[in-house]
Amino acid sequence: MMFLRKLFFSLLVLALATLPGFAQLRSDETDHLKLIYYDPNHAYLLDHLERCFENAFRFHSRLFDYTPSEKQTILLEDFGDFGHGGAIAFPRNLIKVGIAPFSYTFETMPANERMNWIMNHELAHIAVSDRTAGSDRFFRQLFQGKVTPDPEDPVSMVYSYLSVPRAYSPRWYHEGIAVFLETWMSGGLGRALGGYDEMVFRAMVRENAYIYDYVGLESEGTSIDFQVGVNSYLYGTRFFTYLGDKYGPEKLLEWVKRTDGTRRYFSSQFRKVYDVPLDKEWGEWVKFEHEWQNRNLALIRQYPVTAATRLSTQVLGSVSRSYYDSESDEIYLGVRYPGQLAHLAALNVTTGKLERLVDIKGASLYYVTSLAFDPASRTLFFTTDNNNWRDLNLFDRKTGESRRVIQDFRAGDLAFNQADKSLWGVRHHNGVSSLVRVVPPYRFWNGVYEFPYGKDLFDIDISPDGQWLTASLVEVTGMQKLVRFSVPALLKGDGAFEVLHDFEYSSPANLVFSPDGRFLFGTSYYTGVSNIFRYEFATKTMEVTSNAETGLFRPLPLPDNRLLA
Repeated sequence: MMFLRKLFFSLLVLALATLPGFAQLRSDETDHLKLIYYDPNHAYLLDHLERCFENAFRFHSRLFDYTPSEKQTILLEDFGDFGHGGAIAFPRNLIKVGIAPFSYTFETMPANERMNWIMNHELAHIAVSDRTAGSDRFFRQLFQGKVTPDPEDPVSMVYSYLSVPRAYSPRWYHEGIAVFLETWMSGGLGRALGGYDEMVFRAMVRENAYIYDYVGLESEGTSIDFQVGVNSYLYGTRFFTYLGDKYGPEKLLEWVKRTDGTRRYFSSQFRKVYDVPLDKEWGEWVKFEHEWQNRNLALIRQYPVTAATRLSTQVLGSVSRSYYDSESDEIYLGVRYPGQLAHLAALNVTTGKLERLVDIKGASLYYVTSLAFDPASRTLFFTTDNNNWRDLNLFDRKTGESRRVIQDFRAGDLAFNQADKSLWGVRHHNGVSSLVRVVPPYRFWNGVYEFPYGKDLFDIDISPDGQWLTASLVEVTGMQKLVRFSVPALLKGDGAFEVLHDFEYSSPANLVFSPDGRFLFGTSYYTGVSNIFRYEFATKTMEVTSNAETGLFRPLPLPDNRLLA
């Protein structure tokens, strides 16, 4: 159902772009924009999105000396449970905007206001691809527009290249400049200066992992990328940031800006601007990255590094939140790694053996699935279709049976209340977050509290006595806090909360209650590295309890005072 909706609207929007606003669906226009939407419940976002577009458009127009030949078309949609954007510059300029809140897992996305971020990022793609030199304008006039390649007519790719040459640069090039500019335009709040990217390359240097050259990245580097395109973002962002730091942003823009006298092909233009072949400068970046990360590791090692004992006998790839089953001495978690379908697994604490329980349809890239556990009935609650509209499923550990109980649940960040056997989650719908509650037999959900646009909630947990709900709260400014709600008050419609700790622009990630309810354990990049934080309720204090070289995530306090991460 979701696939058909996506296919239908993707095909329809190009035709709609030339129709009057009253013809089909709904539209709104400014001097530079035609905004198409299909749901009147999304209309509250129009003015805000148009302001964000105009701000980003003015910036990119000045930066790239860019005047588009047509209005920008934007499709506003809510086809998935997490926000996203996409842009293409041929045959017409089109941006697709998913209005749902972002996924903040591992801080892979910035927490600043999402419509502003999407416009900053996606308009960079349009400006880089659509900006023309004299020969491009000649071929666009000759071909009566920008040519879309036809798979059944390979020669059409040549015509397309002649009309939009920079669109045929590798993905790392496009994502590198877009992430660089998104961070610049947000005053430094973005992925170019984010903790996740830094962690990835610090870990690669520490483990002496191979950092690809730009040719290898587009061949082997993307084919082995089980996280589907993430390498293009990672490598492109690091390389562009390195160039900006070493040579200045002016030269960086000179490389990506298509103007009269510039070279069509991205690597030829690089040599013209920097007077060095791209592969040689790429090698200089790799050398710098090793030196930089070794200095960072040396700084970390000035203090004792947290010792850990490896529990699993294999690399697990992306993992979900985990739970301990005292009856079987197992850890339950969702895993997603190369060579296997994503699945729920049971990890034996004593032997490290991993048992496959049930496949996860539509696993998420980073968090795999939203997972909760009822220790009394030994039931696992998990989500499928995590990249579209999520469904709620139950897995009975005793019988091995799995079944879907709510289709299009659209909620995740699950937490189980042992006091009344209710399941709680955060639901995304029409661009806002809301707390929902599901009671046995878990067939229907009930809304508890809806937050205004711009306030997003994630990584919730419920105290062992069922009285308190903790969560990470994102403000529209990008500020993030660890907060606590009263469960009885929420059930009466009272959404007042207490701020336990202000993490400023860092995410308080996966903070969970200790078995006795006295502490919360979680992680944050607040120190520059993802370390484990512990909050004590009695003293109202937060302290860092680890010193990791690469990063620790998803801590799980065990009954014997050990900590799994």
